[in-house]
Amino acid sequence: MIIVNQEISTKRRILETATGMFARTGFDQTRISDISAAVGISDSTIYEHFESKEAILFTILKERTRQLIHANELHLRGLVGAEVKLRKLIWNYMEFLTDNREYTSLILLEMRHNRSFYQGQSFEVIRDLTKMFGDVIREGRQEGEFTPSLAPFLALNMIFGTVDHVLLTWLTMNNPAAPMDCFEPMFDVLIRALRARKTSPTNDKRRRILQAASRIFTEMGYKKARVQDVARLAGVADGTIYQHFKNKQELLFAIPVENTNELVSIMEELLEGPKDANLRLSALLTEYLKYLDFRKEYASLVLLGLRYNRNFYKTDGYKLFRRFARMFYNTIRAGQDGGIYRRDADAWLAVKMIFGIIDHSMLSHLMFGRPASILSITHAIHQAVQNALSTDA
Repeated sequence: MIIVNQEISTKRRILETATGMFARTGFDQTRISDISAAVGISDSTIYEHFESKEAILFTILKERTRQLIHANELHLRGLVGAEVKLRKLIWNYMEFLTDNREYTSLILLEMRHNRSFYQGQSFEVIRDLTKMFGDVIREGRQEGEFTPSLAPFLALNMIFGTVDHVLLTWLTMNNPAAPMDCFEPMFDVLIRALRARKTSPTNDKRRRILQAASRIFTEMGYKKARVQDVARLAGVADGTIYQHFKNKQELLFAIPVENTNELVSIMEELLEGPKDANLRLSALLTEYLKYLDFRKEYASLVLLGLRYNRNFYKTDGYKLFRRFARMFYNTIRAGQDGGIYRRDADAWLAVKMIFGIIDHSMLSHLMFGRPASILSITHAIHQAVQNALSTDA
């Protein structure tokens, strides 16, 4: 019994000593011999408890994070409402990191960029911690407290990324001097990003119908999809759909309007920045491909349900598409006027080429998985457009 206690005591001393040394000196700069000398043991004794220096680092993280998880489990008892629970989780997380500066230093300055950590068993404890946050976010979405437009993984990235950035400047520049003083304004911006916006019952039903239709049409195809399939997924009666849309085709044509409006708004804001036509065109191409990659349902509907549907070209939705395409056209014309692009190039045909290569590449991606990532061809597309418009012979 005495021997066991001595072993536990030795292991604890190794961990506590290593925590301080890693935080002050840095993991790479700290040697096993430095730790053993500080503890007053031999190097071989350390290897009796840990197979490597990295194993010591990962054990420190695992043990401290388990403490935080246990504290969260206790503090969540009796709390009702996703927002209340999320507030408590973020408070506990930030307070724990602030009270344990050495641990925080290890997390942010030694672990975040360590590939081995993400591939090892020690990372499972981080998954357990983030799962607590993820479960609350999903609860908030189900109960209508949190917006459905922000996916749980994005919400998690937003929360943990924000805390990371606040604490990084605290660790490296001692600013803010007391991070918990930032909690209220920080939580305010986070929760406002997460909260569901209040909508009228009519608008809410229309939104649910459109979201359901988008999924049904994408998964089943427009021809096979039935209005009752959409109604069932949206949680409304079949007749409710006909209160908003005359028929299935009108429902199809209405789906891309909201997304295309969003896309146009993004691009208009984007074009307020760079004045150089080449930079503007590059930004338009990059953001469009990012949008298609992120909104795959939208991309699928546009390419498989709308682009080759003659009736779509008579709708208001198509007018939005033309407005979006006009941004590319105007950018090319500005480049021609500024001498960046050759004047004898037909700007209208250049726009056709741009949307042609993107459409067919996206179709290949959706149907066959080639390319594996649509973003991987961004540079190649931009280079092809550059070559087509360049004033160089």
